[in-house]
Amino acid sequence: MAGLDLHLKICGLTDSDQACAIAAMGVQAIGVIGVEGTPRYVAPEKRREIYAKLASHSDVERVWVAADPDDNTLDELLSGEGMPSVVQLHGEESQARCADLRAKYPSIRWWKALRLRDDADLEAIHRYTHHVDALLIDAWSSQQLGGTGHQLNPIWLNKVQMHLKGGAPWWLAGGICAEWVPNLDSVHPFGLDASSRLEISPGVKDLARVQALVASLGDRARRLG
Repeated sequence: MAGLDLHLKICGLTDSDQACAIAAMGVQAIGVIGVEGTPRYVAPEKRREIYAKLASHSDVERVWVAADPDDNTLDELLSGEGMPSVVQLHGEESQARCADLRAKYPSIRWWKALRLRDDADLEAIHRYTHHVDALLIDAWSSQQLGGTGHQLNPIWLNKVQMHLKGGAPWWLAGGICAEWVPNLDSVHPFGLDASSRLEISPGVKDLARVQALVASLGDRARRLG
């Protein structure tokens, strides 16, 4: 669908056919989880299959969600057929680590996820914004690194926007679905990252819910345009 004023990433895909069906709806990014022990984890060989099929959608970013990947893992997975175009870091990666990875793999875009729990976490935004290609802002959870469906309080969204003004583009995650889009009237992220609220079960999306979110963003774009 053309004319969206916000980019849209659908994350936590586990099946190549479903990933391609969602890519055809007009989203800008598809995310696949590479963090072992998480509900939507996909093993490396299967990830390569998904990315290889997504390559036919040349305008869709192929995002590998990782947490503290070591150099050997990166060297192996960032080469050959079926590799991602973006690595989204969800671990304890420092600013220096992010900068080093960006320099070592210049053909890959590097996104850093930051989970917000209190005002002190907002200060991390300034530390990372010039060392990555984009930031992903999510709600903090003690249970897992992402995909919880926990939503940031709308009051926080204005604080985030102020801290990110003039910095890296930012994606907003956490309970994103069609019904939530009206909460964005006062803030302007670069894009939205949706996962759990669009699912039938972990890793299996309800395509009707995905389409509803795409349509809702299209309605928003027309209303604001």
